[in-house]
Amino acid sequence: MKKLIILFAPFVLFACGGGSQANIDQMKKELDSLKNLQAESSATVDVYIGDLNDIYESLEEVKRKEGAISKTAAGGGEIAADKKTLIQEDIMLIDQMMQENRDKLESLRSKVKKSDKKMAELEKLIANLQKQIEEKDSQIAGLKLQLEGLNIELENLSASYDNLNKENETNKETIGKQTEELNTVYFAMGTFKELVDNKVLDKGGALTVKSGSKLAADVNIDYFTKADLRTLKDIKVGNRKITIKSSHPTGSYTLEPASGKTEKLVINDAQAFWKNTKYCVIVFN
Repeated sequence: MKKLIILFAPFVLFACGGGSQANIDQMKKELDSLKNLQAESSATVDVYIGDLNDIYESLEEVKRKEGAISKTAAGGGEIAADKKTLIQEDIMLIDQMMQENRDKLESLRSKVKKSDKKMAELEKLIANLQKQIEEKDSQIAGLKLQLEGLNIELENLSASYDNLNKENETNKETIGKQTEELNTVYFAMGTFKELVDNKVLDKGGALTVKSGSKLAADVNIDYFTKADLRTLKDIKVGNRKITIKSSHPTGSYTLEPASGKTEKLVINDAQAFWKNTKYCVIVFN
């Protein structure tokens, strides 16, 4: 319980904004109720508390940046060009952080509503934090008006912020696709004839022996099962005698059971197992 009090002590002061003792006492009562709820569902509430504290810490950072900008703007006289640039960058960052806070709070509110636990106390805290975000939005809007009066250009920041968001989303999507491709692997199994007929393996040497076979030059990818190496732990082969035709380091996998017929191929080290090839070919003997 002590950890929860430490986590929320600054939150109480911030949420009350230096308000009356009655408000502070009310917040403490809500936190006490939340502590009781935590005892019932510790893991779930810990996640919610973590989300709330993330938002709080972000608002504290916004508050620091806002204070620094206000101090510069109140200094009087002409503001140097380099300081104007820094102010513009900080304002854009503040806008981004506030949008992220709104998104996080909405996500948290949605999760709490879907929970099968009674979360009335937590909902009160969310409502209080929502109020603080709205007040901070209003304060930032006032600061922007003050900066415009000092001839600090802000009208293009919104477009710049939107473009930055779009660029970040595009980058995330690109990285996501690249990550998926890097972790995509394929496996196929069947009799030697089935694998040859379906253009997984070639026929091998002149005598058409299985030992001389290898992956077909025009391999039929549609015959393979696609998988993610991060989640593929084993390949079930159905209690058969098998031969693995693809190249995988000894020790990166085991066959269970270890002798006689095999029920499944267990991947012990995914990175090592798929290092030589992204294709695993298993022949039923």
